[in-house]
Amino acid sequence: SILHFLRISGAMVSVAPTNGHKHNEQQHGLVVMRGWGSDKPGISDAFMKVVMQHRCHVLDMGQFLLEGSLMFNFVLDVLPETSAALMNNLSRCANELNLQVDFHFPEREEVEAQPKAVAGVTIVTSKLITPALLHDVDEVLSHQGCMITDIEHRSDNKRENACEYNKLQMLVQCPPGFRLSTMTCGTPTEAKGSTKSLQAVCWEHEAEVTIRWWDAMNRPNGKSLVVFGLSHVLFTCDCLDEALQEVGLDPSSVASTGTKSEQQARKVALLKGKSVEEVSSVVERLQFTPGARLVCSALKRMGCRMAVLTNTGLQIMADHAKRELGLDFILCRDLEVVDGVYTGNYAGGELSDIRFRKTDLLKLMADREGISCRNVVTIGEPLLGLKAANARSFLDSFGPNVWFNSDKLKDLSILLYLLGFNGSDVHALSSLQKPSLKRKRSEDNGSIATVTAASGKNVLLHVSARVCTAGQIKKVLEPLKAKSGMELATFKMCRLQPGGICLGLNLRVHQDSPEQILKDLLLASSRHGLEIKDVGEQASEASKIFPRTPSACWEHYYLNRYLITMVQQPQISAAALSTLFGTLAENGVNILRIDRLSIGSFLSGMQFVVHLPSTLEPDTLSQKLAAAAKQQGSDIAFQQDELERWMRRLVVFDMDSTLIQQEVIDELAKHAGVESQVKAITEAAMRGELNFFESLKSRVALLKGHNAEELFSRVKAKLIYTPGAKKLCDTLKSMGFKMAVISGGFLPVAREVQRHLGLDYAFANTLEVDEAGLLTGNTSGPVVTPERKRALLATIANVEGCEIKQTIAVGDGANDIPMLNTAGLGIAFCAKPKVQEVTDFRINQKDLSTVLFLIGVSERAAQGLTEEAKAVSNTADTAGK
Repeated sequence: SILHFLRISGAMVSVAPTNGHKHNEQQHGLVVMRGWGSDKPGISDAFMKVVMQHRCHVLDMGQFLLEGSLMFNFVLDVLPETSAALMNNLSRCANELNLQVDFHFPEREEVEAQPKAVAGVTIVTSKLITPALLHDVDEVLSHQGCMITDIEHRSDNKRENACEYNKLQMLVQCPPGFRLSTMTCGTPTEAKGSTKSLQAVCWEHEAEVTIRWWDAMNRPNGKSLVVFGLSHVLFTCDCLDEALQEVGLDPSSVASTGTKSEQQARKVALLKGKSVEEVSSVVERLQFTPGARLVCSALKRMGCRMAVLTNTGLQIMADHAKRELGLDFILCRDLEVVDGVYTGNYAGGELSDIRFRKTDLLKLMADREGISCRNVVTIGEPLLGLKAANARSFLDSFGPNVWFNSDKLKDLSILLYLLGFNGSDVHALSSLQKPSLKRKRSEDNGSIATVTAASGKNVLLHVSARVCTAGQIKKVLEPLKAKSGMELATFKMCRLQPGGICLGLNLRVHQDSPEQILKDLLLASSRHGLEIKDVGEQASEASKIFPRTPSACWEHYYLNRYLITMVQQPQISAAALSTLFGTLAENGVNILRIDRLSIGSFLSGMQFVVHLPSTLEPDTLSQKLAAAAKQQGSDIAFQQDELERWMRRLVVFDMDSTLIQQEVIDELAKHAGVESQVKAITEAAMRGELNFFESLKSRVALLKGHNAEELFSRVKAKLIYTPGAKKLCDTLKSMGFKMAVISGGFLPVAREVQRHLGLDYAFANTLEVDEAGLLTGNTSGPVVTPERKRALLATIANVEGCEIKQTIAVGDGANDIPMLNTAGLGIAFCAKPKVQEVTDFRINQKDLSTVLFLIGVSERAAQGLTEEAKAVSNTADTAGK
């Protein structure tokens, strides 16, 4: 059964009915089926079989689980003469599964285009999530013309399960021309003030919020710059105050009048005559904010660049943070020193207002690293003291600003949640730290520490509407806004096109009568055209099969969690989808979530998050999925859903028949007039009559006497790149990946491929050339053997400071096998049968960019990343001119 589907795109999806069937030219109509009932295995499989029988198209689907109660929607494209029979059969199927369904028939005009402006809003709190919080959030957003379309509330993002924070992840559709600064700071008013902001509302409810433009990825990529403050951010203190106390001065004696900069200047003046050596001893007792090491370690592991930008510290303190936390840059306003003694002035007297220059400094750092300003993340209070207009400009110029002050927030690890990491990610990151830094965990299976089950009575509701409009959440929760003694234990929402919305809430009531609350909600919903259903009984039935205790939730959703990526060009057939669902149902595999990876009219890439029963071996399911893919002509990849998937940083490619469609030795032979002889040697090698060295030596010898430059120039001019190679490499580069080509071919061609695709490294065989520029028929230097490919992969990883499990290798031949099986993710691309048999991941679609799907990058995300990279490149070119 599918538990939750998060819409990736508002564009319509089309799934072909079977392999080989084409679109019928007759006019089709839309049918939306909505269903609900207790969750059980095989629901998606049963309905998909009915859909296949009627040869209709699945345009969209969404399924939603609330504590064991399932609600789902199918949007179908059908011929008018078959719609009645289809609905009858779907209804019969629902009855057999003890589910309820209904249908409606939207007009095609109701289908909206893909939204262009979507913001990602993350709300994190150590307190309860209350109806009042979500009501007020939606009230602010709807007033600004924004509309919430999706809310994710994962089990590992609940305090009762993860013991740290409650977290909600929202997608918000914004009107054209909308600025994120408006969401953060409110709408400017004529009185030079502003309306209520999302930041203010969250603070009223003791919650923190991060807002950014959503690029179909929920966390920063490796091509990001994270800039920290120093005082009350990386350190728990005010650094300048600590320096004063170190030399026996009282910071509170400084007058608190004037601006912050003026107050700091007075403190600096107190240090006049104090020795640098005396002040430097303060470093020994500085305390890093709890979680600072964990946060910096995680960001560094992702490949992010990190910096400190401060005007409230001393250079010696900033240098200490850089050494201890592994930071890359320090920009600190230091103090003037003469003969080892502080003068009481700042160094460089012309820098009188560093805060005014912060925007310039951030842009300079971003430009230096080739990073888009939208990928510059600021941590601390960079807006403090700025005029309203300057603060808005700052927010609109850069990526998310995560507010942090250690006086209010005691642990910097909240930053990871606000930047898109989930509870299970944070626990996994903690386990990579030294034992003394590990967060609280129980002894068994790496699960979280046991917590007490929450008290109170639960009211479980499904809310639905045929259209999605601004302010719907506010309308649902209006009767509960003023009530105390209740919390939203679970709150989820997904949007369908054109099937409206699904919304599920588990309201935990501690004081009022649940019956009266239900009546109030029913009355409010009916007034606003919303349908609401009490699903408590269904959830109770489901809990008999799967208890909803905190430890059980964690174990069920996160300890045996895997990813299935499905790709089929030009579109996924209903037969392929049905075969997949059938395989999962037969093996008792639960589908927790579906993400659409492709964009456009047809669905060619999907990702399923699944949970395996404890009795099922992953290798057994992997083999069955491979057989299903082969049967339907699709590609299915199966891998564990773990943190390392997001931490990969290096990709190594084979060249011949991988990045390019030719075999270089064959192309050289063709231009040298020895094609038939080389072909005969190649066939002998494939029969096992010659080993790798013998075949290479024999083929190279046939090139003797030819002009090297002329021969390679002809080959390079006729290179045919594999479809999707340029898109893949551009996207990976924009994400901060390092890339290499390691080929058993020849270096001049490898370097041309390196240049064209923007790779960082190129390794290949070198042909010996005599003084006249003619090939001698021999190689020079070490030959790129299968084992050397493997060794080079490890060497490059070591140079780039990443572990082998953070690497990806892509190749097609037998000489790639050691490299593929050594990398963290080894992908056989349109490979020979022998290679496919011994590798775990296979792609047989003739598009190299589908590799992105295997690392969790959707087509929409790739599009956004490449557009940003082009904008950064154009800016750099303009600056150069």
